[in-house]
Amino acid sequence: MVFPSVAVRDAVQPLLAGRVPPVAVLPQGLYKQNRFSRRARTALRRRLALDTGDVLLVGAGYGDLRKGFDLFVQLWRLLQKRATGGRRRHRNVHCLWLGDIDPGLRASLRAELDAALAAGTFHLAGRVAEIGDHLSAADGFVLCSREDPLPSVVMEALAAGLPVTAFDGSGGIPALLAELDGGRSVPLGDVDAMARAALAMALDCQEEDAAERARIGRFMARQFEFSRYARQLLALAQPAMPRVSVVVPSFNYARYMRQRLASIFAQGFPVEEIVVLDDASGDASVAEARAAAAEWDREVRVVANTRNSGSVFRQWQRAAAEARGDWVWIAEADDAADPRLLESLAAAVADAPGAVMAFCDSRAVDGNGNAVSDSYKPYYAATAGAALEADGLHDGPGFVRTCLAERNLILNVSGAIFRRDALRAALARCGEELVSFRIAGDWRLYIELLSQEGAQVAYVAAPLNIHRRHGDSATHTLAAQTHLGEVARIHRLVGGRPAVLDGERLRQRAYRTELARQFGLKIAGE
Repeated sequence: MVFPSVAVRDAVQPLLAGRVPPVAVLPQGLYKQNRFSRRARTALRRRLALDTGDVLLVGAGYGDLRKGFDLFVQLWRLLQKRATGGRRRHRNVHCLWLGDIDPGLRASLRAELDAALAAGTFHLAGRVAEIGDHLSAADGFVLCSREDPLPSVVMEALAAGLPVTAFDGSGGIPALLAELDGGRSVPLGDVDAMARAALAMALDCQEEDAAERARIGRFMARQFEFSRYARQLLALAQPAMPRVSVVVPSFNYARYMRQRLASIFAQGFPVEEIVVLDDASGDASVAEARAAAAEWDREVRVVANTRNSGSVFRQWQRAAAEARGDWVWIAEADDAADPRLLESLAAAVADAPGAVMAFCDSRAVDGNGNAVSDSYKPYYAATAGAALEADGLHDGPGFVRTCLAERNLILNVSGAIFRRDALRAALARCGEELVSFRIAGDWRLYIELLSQEGAQVAYVAAPLNIHRRHGDSATHTLAAQTHLGEVARIHRLVGGRPAVLDGERLRQRAYRTELARQFGLKIAGE
């Protein structure tokens, strides 16, 4: 059972007659992004005919006895009797209620309401679709409710930088105000105490400049991030579900960005976050990422370098540092994915506590999206035989010997997810050596990651990754000797280990000979 506040939990638990399930207390999160706006404040206060120094207190909700609308009217009456100090000898105090009024209560208060409205300092806005402008115009928010579990409108008021006054014992808000230093609570039903507290805080709020109020509002809004609340609910409902951060490294891939992000947004598995790492692109990559996020109504965090890092592997290091999830999907900006990719990879590691990564087969397309191959299984078979014909969980060091000692069979990082702590440790062990590679850095990292005792790698045989192979890719355009030299470096790294057999070393040599023939080169000493 999830309760919005301790007060609600304590009120409900006696009704359960001792049958109390596991309990969590989570404020419900702020899904309305109201922020303080100086322009909106000026416009609405002008519309209400408020002078510069006039104080405006706001209440909101369906105006009935539970919400304390009658107490709000009493509050207005008490405030009219108070002359306030400051630069002016007297400041008018206005009260504004947002929301419909219960017809029965309105009828019983008709004479009082008529007099209040005639005074010009009491305002009824009726139902409003958005309250952000009204909160910007206000100097304080009053919660006159006699009973209210944890109303979102108070969170919205705090996020607009407003101090809040509430009644003790009315629900969860007094404890929230105390925790965040967001206002004051007064004895239940003591309207005079509420008037004094609300007015004092409103005057203090008026003394703050716009920048300070906006800063306070941003701080409060961060406490109620709805995405964090949703993640907390998901963790309660599915505690074993992997938390996956998606990081999209990009350099001048604006033309593919929308398709890439669409393939992430369409995943059938919930993600912790989506981060776009732009490596000082000279095109519209950042603008395209933000446009795609707006189009899909999704949150994307853009981290843009002001200078190019000089290596895609530095961006991988940044991806591991930026990610907040337990798992990281490095989804390169020019690739795409089947909607089942994350779901399948997450399922593959769910029952494998030793897994430090999982990857799937890929289908390849060219720069224009035309099909190149339906699967990499024929390439796998040349080295690993039938080992990658079906789903499986493999011992890491054994996988290095059978699938990574001769050539790299994890052909595209976009088809893999990594346990973040293991990835960061492997990156740290590789250090600057990793960025000395132009082509084989990924191969080097996988070997480091999977060579650790107890490490496992899960494999999904379905070709769920879409690998874009460019005619001008690094593999095709770098000097052939550099390419061959990096392969030789990896072979020396793996071949020098005691666990590697002579037959595997012979396969390494045969692969180098094959590459040399392909490139038209000779290998010294071979």
